[in-house]
Amino acid sequence: MCGRVYDQYELIATEYAQAFPDDFGPRPFDRAVFRSFADLVARSGGSTALDVGCGPGQAAAELTDCGLRAEGIDGSAAMVSLAQQRWPHVRFQAADMFDLPYEAGTFDAVCAWYSIIHTPAEVLPELFTRFRRVLTDPGWLLLGFQTDAPPLTFDHAYGRDVALTFLRHDTATVCAALEASGFSVYATTKRARLAHLDETAAQAMVIAHTSRIRLVDSRFRRRCWFR
Repeated sequence: MCGRVYDQYELIATEYAQAFPDDFGPRPFDRAVFRSFADLVARSGGSTALDVGCGPGQAAAELTDCGLRAEGIDGSAAMVSLAQQRWPHVRFQAADMFDLPYEAGTFDAVCAWYSIIHTPAEVLPELFTRFRRVLTDPGWLLLGFQTDAPPLTFDHAYGRDVALTFLRHDTATVCAALEASGFSVYATTKRARLAHLDETAAQAMVIAHTSRIRLVDSRFRRRCWFR
């Protein structure tokens, strides 16, 4: 995401946050994906997560509610300020997701929940490589994005003149970019758009990991390895 896009979100941050007060209450399927993701992270021994492109902070807060120690970054300082006000128990800071201000291997998980919707498909391998750098090995990645629809462009939104194009990514293309960046795809899923929530496209979710993963079944203390 370039600085020009961040500038657009600076303009609409307050109205955007008011329009999306809760991403997960009315979307139980999405919440179940989050909980499954957090469980995978925990079962492989992880506990920390970074929400990139966090916006008003819903995904970082949800990861925290799922038991992970999460924090969020966003290129819009206005979004970060709103997120910190809404979720004071979670740490947020302003940063570009292409230039993450963390040492290599800082987090056990990265979440990019609708954060690649302004990133062209040909740039995704570079972005995913940046995500992979800050992950432990093993580490997990969760993506959410719109799919199965043409790009949607707005010149006016939330009462402001803007220049925003929302890209709808093909799941196979996203998975190929993940593989090119050194990830292994663990799961993909898609649900239909929810018209009553004004969604304009189907929604895709992808979970990937960095390498060989060890999961522990807490009921039997059984260890299971997979690639």
